[in-house]
Amino acid sequence: MTSGTGGIRGDLLPQGDALRSALRWMSERRREDPVAARAKLIDEAALRFDLGPADVEFLLRTWDVP
Repeated sequence: MTSGTGGIRGDLLPQGDALRSALRWMSERRREDPVAARAKLIDEAALRFDLGPADVEFLLRTWDVP
């Protein structure tokens, strides 16, 4: 039985508008500055979009743009 989040796929997709907005913002910043520090962008996004600890953990585990 699934938890209502769509099973495995639900674990991979971010939940909530703030997290989706943060991902878009971080991707834009990384395109503008390809050498921008990943951890710094995540920290800035957490403050800018008022992300909770679970959202920050999600980003630390999954967000990586070459």
